[in-house]
Amino acid sequence: MISEEAKCKIINLFDGLIAGISNSANELTLDSIFANSKPLTLELFSNNVDEYIYFIVSQRVTKSFSTRLGGVIEKVSAILVESQGGQIVPGKPNPFDLRFFHPDGKQYWIEIKSINAQNSSNLQTITERKKLAEAHDCIFHLCMYNDDNSCAEEYKLNGSQFWKLVGGYEDAGKDMLAMLRGLAVKVSIRDIINNKVQELVQEYDARLTHA
Repeated sequence: MISEEAKCKIINLFDGLIAGISNSANELTLDSIFANSKPLTLELFSNNVDEYIYFIVSQRVTKSFSTRLGGVIEKVSAILVESQGGQIVPGKPNPFDLRFFHPDGKQYWIEIKSINAQNSSNLQTITERKKLAEAHDCIFHLCMYNDDNSCAEEYKLNGSQFWKLVGGYEDAGKDMLAMLRGLAVKVSIRDIINNKVQELVQEYDARLTHA
């Protein structure tokens, strides 16, 4: 079972994730949007700037969620490893996402991805990392925390297998999902996007008026 202390830490991380999405949207400015615009995309929306601003804000929010979620999952994994009596290897884990001593006495060096299809590491890179781990008498795994499809390769762990490894018991994945269920009710992604779009469109219109 996931301890109450670990649960509190994990929920705080996900609360921070939700708050971070809003902060990321709020950091967008009209100047930054047009300074970083791609010519082709900008031309596509040249007769409807409102839609272009909506497109950019939506893209920013979804990208922020995906990027921040990956970082949160790494921290959650470390919390779970320690809660079951494991130990995180000190120092930066590069080029891996997490290195830890498992209560089974073995040391694991793992990469953590959302889904198998997201994996940006090519076969050569994976082979090199497996060899690097094995050269240090460690076990390498490529883990997909959000994908329960079975993988033929033994070094790949799907969602339930990954959560079992870091959580220390068979139903760790189910308990994680139950713990996180409904947390997103604390925030409206739609409102975050619409409110920021409205603010930026009003600023754009005001600039045109005073141009």
